[in-house]
Amino acid sequence: MSEQKHLLIINLGRGSYEGTTYVLPDETHVSTLIAGLALWKWLETNGQSPASVVFACTGVAWHDRSSLIEEEVGRLGLPGERLAPTIELEMPRTLDAIWGLLPPLEKWIKESAADGGEPPVLHVDLTHAFRAIPLAHTWLALYLQRRGFVTHGVWGYGAFDPNAKELTPYLDLSHLLQLAEWAEAVRAFRDRLDTSAVASLLDPQERSARRAAVAAGSKPPGQLSAVVRAAKAAGEPFRAGLPLEVGLAAREHLGSTTSAAVRDAAAGLGLGHVAPLAEELFQELQRLAVVAVAKSGAKRQLALEEAEIQRQLRVVKAFARVGMVDAALRALRELIVNRVLLAWGSGGASWLERPLRERAERRLAALALKPAPRPLSPEEEDLAVLWRELRSRRNPLAHAGMQGDTVNPGEAKHALETRLLPGFCCLHPHAPVWQLADLPEGPAEKDDDA
Repeated sequence: MSEQKHLLIINLGRGSYEGTTYVLPDETHVSTLIAGLALWKWLETNGQSPASVVFACTGVAWHDRSSLIEEEVGRLGLPGERLAPTIELEMPRTLDAIWGLLPPLEKWIKESAADGGEPPVLHVDLTHAFRAIPLAHTWLALYLQRRGFVTHGVWGYGAFDPNAKELTPYLDLSHLLQLAEWAEAVRAFRDRLDTSAVASLLDPQERSARRAAVAAGSKPPGQLSAVVRAAKAAGEPFRAGLPLEVGLAAREHLGSTTSAAVRDAAAGLGLGHVAPLAEELFQELQRLAVVAVAKSGAKRQLALEEAEIQRQLRVVKAFARVGMVDAALRALRELIVNRVLLAWGSGGASWLERPLRERAERRLAALALKPAPRPLSPEEEDLAVLWRELRSRRNPLAHAGMQGDTVNPGEAKHALETRLLPGFCCLHPHAPVWQLADLPEGPAEKDDDA
């Protein structure tokens, strides 16, 4: 694999440039007239030497400043041979002119990364840009990043103050670009319960803050790290539709962490701005987590009790909420079997054993027969209807729709939300109905083997 490349865009306007010493984020000092050259110098000394550097400006601005730039490049000892032909821009007075910034920018990036390696890291200096160009470059670069052409590097801005000319803070605004990533991650979390994107954003900030705390001689709190680990661990089994694995993974990493402890940990690490999101993530994971995890054989030692039934119901509802209809139907089927086993007093280690579950399934199949094998109570009749419809909705999805009739996922979702889940919730408190007493135990239904 080829080494990842770095690219640098320096914006240039026609304003009057005054000499100053730019103070980079790591306190490096670089004295120059052109802020972008301070960034270039800093990249060179930090192992991120740009393979190509391009000035983006109008033709007039380049004509006025090219000699000055050449002098400054030489004075700073920068590799002038890395300068690419200037990207000439129109003064952006129309939307068409702003869109016109994209093609030459994309062309330069593609030519600079023609070896087919990792997407290059794009650094941009915005200091001397004019009018809408900084905003346009920012969003166009975000677009290019989403397309996989680049990753973001430093987004530099020299905050020059004419009343304090000697030292000028050089700010890295790339952190603001992450707002779009955070917004997308939060949406994925709220809409699909996708914890992976949020965790991937929290993780580097949390690790950086912990390292800083250790370097300062203090012991960093671990609760925020626990939430990140739990989100990563629970995300994959959730997407796979595995209620038990989700709960075990979440609890294993959350331990006895509380919402208040997560909030305090974020504040203690100087990450108070992410505390609301971290708390929300914790609360969702907490709802899906099992009560406790055994040190060994966690799944086989998981007790089937009322709290576990309620937790699995929350998982099924979460599957339904995020549109995982197949997973919700499968999990609801197993939840009904579990409710039968709870009524039978089979809450110990045996409730996951196949012979016992098949026995419960055969009793449910007998209950759903037409005509019924014995007179049914109104609640038993409701359970029979529930089991029949659940089976009819689940089986076409379990067989990937390999049947003559068209499978309508929308109808299945509607049935799940309006009849199946409400039906289970109504029957759940009626303990006698789940006993399935005096029913034969016929052979397991073939469709339920899928």
